[in-house]
Amino acid sequence: MPRRKLENRTIEVILLESNKHLGERFEIVRVKPIFARNVLLPKNMAVLATANMVNKYSQKIKAAEKERAVKAEWFKWLLSSIEKDGGLTFVWKVNKDGTLYAKIDESDIAKLVKETYKVEVEDHFFKMKKKITSIWDFTVPFLYKDIKWDISVRVNAENPEVIEKKEKVVVKEEPVEENKQEAKEEEKKENE
Repeated sequence: MPRRKLENRTIEVILLESNKHLGERFEIVRVKPIFARNVLLPKNMAVLATANMVNKYSQKIKAAEKERAVKAEWFKWLLSSIEKDGGLTFVWKVNKDGTLYAKIDESDIAKLVKETYKVEVEDHFFKMKKKITSIWDFTVPFLYKDIKWDISVRVNAENPEVIEKKEKVVVKEEPVEENKQEAKEEEKKENE
């Protein structure tokens, strides 16, 4: 029996509500039929994208596409401003090993963007694999539709005097074969 194509295993729906996992309002997306039947349609979160429904919502779909284009341009401007300023800088409390007392996650980054640039960005656009736990320079991916951008994030210590200064360990190098004889003679002289 031949495998079914991806198009045959999903159906198109028009979202009536924004959902951070699926898409924005009045966007046509592909979902599994069981998800549409059991979740989206009963809760009036979406309608099937039949020809009649696409025609009925066509003006709203076009308006939403224009809004998304404006939003994308606005995000490009914001991200280029952040990059021009050298990225985002956090000043966080750390322990003596340089580990943060409170981890930094997507909501903290969105909060810092709001405080610094006076604009609100939803935290789910920042795609972190894991939370930031130490002082260092990091890159955090930003993803919105076709916009993929890496934001540089620097974490500095609020109390740098607490961090232990690591002493450099001096490793005595072994002499090379040619110099072993000279090294033995020097050791004999030192012992005498």
